[in-house]
Amino acid sequence: MIRVSADDFVRWRAEHDSCREARLEYGMTDGPVYRDEHDNEVVLLTLNVEDFDRARDWFGDERFAAAAVRAGAVQREVYFAAAKT
Repeated sequence: MIRVSADDFVRWRAEHDSCREARLEYGMTDGPVYRDEHDNEVVLLTLNVEDFDRARDWFGDERFAAAAVRAGAVQREVYFAAAKT
């Protein structure tokens, strides 16, 4: 899960969506995106991952870094959680 606070949600979302194929290389697929009802520039998104270590590597990928710059001012809080059965 990632809590994203963006200066411009539309700009951030376009960059996030543009990286969908690259995230697939890291075993990541998009889950739901929830917008804060009081601040439309804040979202909580879930990403489904096959392997946590591999998914963490995405955040060091140059494509992530480039998209992060294009997305503008964004704060991210990343949480890794696993479902327990």
